[in-house]
Amino acid sequence: MLGQYLDVVLYALAMISILVIFLPFSPMTIDIVNFSRDTQLKVYLNRRILWTITSVCFAFLLYRAFTGSADPSWLTTALVSIGMMAFMFWSGYVPYVMTPPANPEVLAPAEADTVISDDEVVIGLALGGEVRAYSRDSIARPHFYCDTVGGTPVTVSYCILCNSGMAFKNELKGKEMNLSCVTAYNNNIIYRDSKTGNIIQQLDGEVIHGPDKGLKLDFLPAIMATWGEWKQMHPDTTLYHAPAKTLRDKMVGLMLSMMIPIHKLAARSKPWHRIQGKLDTRLPAMSFVYGVELNGETCAYATSFLKDNPVYNDTVGGEPIVVLYDAARDLGAIYSRNINDSVLDFEQVAPGDASTDAVAVDSQSGGQWSLTGSATNGEYAGQSLQGVPHYNKIFWFSWALFKDSTRLVEAT
Repeated sequence: MLGQYLDVVLYALAMISILVIFLPFSPMTIDIVNFSRDTQLKVYLNRRILWTITSVCFAFLLYRAFTGSADPSWLTTALVSIGMMAFMFWSGYVPYVMTPPANPEVLAPAEADTVISDDEVVIGLALGGEVRAYSRDSIARPHFYCDTVGGTPVTVSYCILCNSGMAFKNELKGKEMNLSCVTAYNNNIIYRDSKTGNIIQQLDGEVIHGPDKGLKLDFLPAIMATWGEWKQMHPDTTLYHAPAKTLRDKMVGLMLSMMIPIHKLAARSKPWHRIQGKLDTRLPAMSFVYGVELNGETCAYATSFLKDNPVYNDTVGGEPIVVLYDAARDLGAIYSRNINDSVLDFEQVAPGDASTDAVAVDSQSGGQWSLTGSATNGEYAGQSLQGVPHYNKIFWFSWALFKDSTRLVEAT
């Protein structure tokens, strides 16, 4: 009788330990155990202890079954449980599944046109004289690509649950990072740098645990556009091509495309997963906004507002900026209004007066400017505004959750 109790205890401990490792870190089960971020991190950081408990308990149970000290049915039960959990970890455990491709390619536009359609959305980055695009759909599974653009090591990051596409230098304190995905908190991915142990929340870009806690990554300006529009703005662009090649990559990518395509998410009235905290009701949860943070101040611009105000001058964190938006193409970007030690004020270019690609005119010189921030004529012809790092069409609920003191510019 005592042996029977021992077998039950061994199996229970093994399964409880392995489920604690798995449940908070799988998109399939995260709602079952909607732990706080601190609790999730404690589980992750102590996972080796839990793995040890699981391994020892299963090993002892199998030993007892093999030697006849336990009912032989425990052998089948243990092996089936191990097989089932192995498949679940292989197919649905974020730290294992969300890994970037090993052999990406960089394609010229003509080559890229054979693997991506003009209406597919990309995250575009222009840096150091080099321009590159990254397919939003292909990056949704690994959540990030590491690359070098214009001589700068970069990480291009995208979390589909909040439509947060952005880029940052792949380094902290001058040292290159080796990132991996850990889990999702409030529908937003968390990364870990294996070199330092730093853990980083994507949307904040801040180290939330580790030796550099409190430091922030160096964000880079990125734009979300269709491939066709991006090519039109940047004919010299290249495409980072990283197709799914392994069975697991293809299977997980298919699952994500079927379960949570962006059009399905945007049509919802609430986030995909449960959240910690309250929704900000100033806008519908899944509304798209442009979010910017400068010198400790945050502001969001609703696309519903920008459709009627496609050129909007503002000051955030003491920095003069302009938000440019093209409603017809659903494209937008944010730039500094500082150029050559002057602060420019912009307004929408009058219909019929625009030169090629011009969307705005500055009041000081009368020169026209394109959506890429380049002067198309006038005093500043050939010069460009400095892009401001921002989130391009992020879901409102996500921005407001992580930036709870944000100012909102919305339609009235």
